[in-house]
Amino acid sequence: MTRRLLVAFLAALSLAGCGVPGTAGGFDAYGATPGGTQDIALARTKIAQGRVPAPEDFVAEGLYSEHDLPLEGSDCDQVLCLRTAVGIAPAIDTGRQELFVQVGFSSNVDPATFHRKPLDVALVIDHSGSMTGASIEAVKDAARKLVEKLDENDTFSLVIFDDDVDTLVKQTRAGDHTALLKAIDKIQADGSTCIECGLREGFKQLATRPVEDSRARRLFLFTDAMPNVGATGEGEFMDLLRSNSEQGRDMTLFGVNEVFGQEFVTKVSAVRGANAFYLSSPERTSQVFDEDFDFLVTPIAYDLHMALTPAEGFRVEAVYGVPGVDPGASSATLDVATVFLSRRRGAIVARLTGTGEVQPGQPVVADGFSFQPAAGEAPPTVSLTARYEGSEPLSSTSTWYSQRTVRKAVALTNFILGARKACDQWQKGENAAAREVADRTAALLHSEAEALNDDPLRTEAELASKLAALMVP
Repeated sequence: MTRRLLVAFLAALSLAGCGVPGTAGGFDAYGATPGGTQDIALARTKIAQGRVPAPEDFVAEGLYSEHDLPLEGSDCDQVLCLRTAVGIAPAIDTGRQELFVQVGFSSNVDPATFHRKPLDVALVIDHSGSMTGASIEAVKDAARKLVEKLDENDTFSLVIFDDDVDTLVKQTRAGDHTALLKAIDKIQADGSTCIECGLREGFKQLATRPVEDSRARRLFLFTDAMPNVGATGEGEFMDLLRSNSEQGRDMTLFGVNEVFGQEFVTKVSAVRGANAFYLSSPERTSQVFDEDFDFLVTPIAYDLHMALTPAEGFRVEAVYGVPGVDPGASSATLDVATVFLSRRRGAIVARLTGTGEVQPGQPVVADGFSFQPAAGEAPPTVSLTARYEGSEPLSSTSTWYSQRTVRKAVALTNFILGARKACDQWQKGENAAAREVADRTAALLHSEAEALNDDPLRTEAELASKLAALMVP
């Protein structure tokens, strides 16, 4: 199906106007984040266990989604608004001075009136042998929390799989929590892992429900994401997820177990309507279901297209935070399959390299980013521009930020760059080089956290220090 450049607005949401971040009476208390991986909890878990993560465990969109990155700008008057800010700073992987453009996401959804849509839920649980012990118990605890979030307006089915599939509860009204919880309690771990089997049966259950604009349909998959029978390639899963998304059946993946396949999940969760979370602890599970559940089931935009046109004298070096796009990939177009409502203001960061002198006031992105609303709604295309507003020519400026938040976004980007490079070198046996990069990354984060007096950034600085300490030359 041809990809359409659209933003699908939810008719059920209240669309009152919003103010800029932090303004009294504004509704920017709600933000928006791209879909895909929503955390770097797997990397955090491995470091806490004294293990060096794989480079792919550091997912840019996951790290950005864990932080609130609001940008100042004009009032937000629709369900999805984009703003931009510019930062100039050295990139930790090359040491070169680069220009970073942050695209910020916000929403005018009113917290006083927002309610998620009624849900048709298919709960699909991996009970294969790799889930034995603490993993299956953690999944059952999370499944119980999910059930408690449902009410009589929702429907529910329960599917379990190992190398085969079993439907414990066919799609039914979710009012009787007792019966659902008893079915969850009986699950035991055994067998191989046929994720495809579970997905197909779960989507089959959802397909028994009529398609209604007033309802949402979502499959929740709990797994360690290590398929070993049935379909095992990411392309096969993406085709399966895409075909169901086209029919209005989306997926959220919850990962458990330290053998979790992050690279696989990063790819499949970039599909339209999908997102993914790693449940690293009971506290993390409680946060996801108690604080974020209504948001993670509420897409506010699909098939968002942003055309990045660098001004003369610049080229696109890399983009970060686009689900399904490897950090560092150079692209002049940024396609985001889904944007979800969120408690936090999310971000995408584009990295530009200058090829000539840039003067104060000169645009660095011509025509900026654009998206088109859903067919038939007909608001004009929204264009954003980014401009260098420093007082000195770009080449004589070591660091400069148009807003405070873009400085934090650049620091987080450098964390991803440094951590991935250090972990890659570590895997190759280049221990001394890995430790040097990890130390520089930690030092930069500590410096930026103090300069911004930002506690969440201090937490990341401590994580970077712990990673460096694991890399003994």
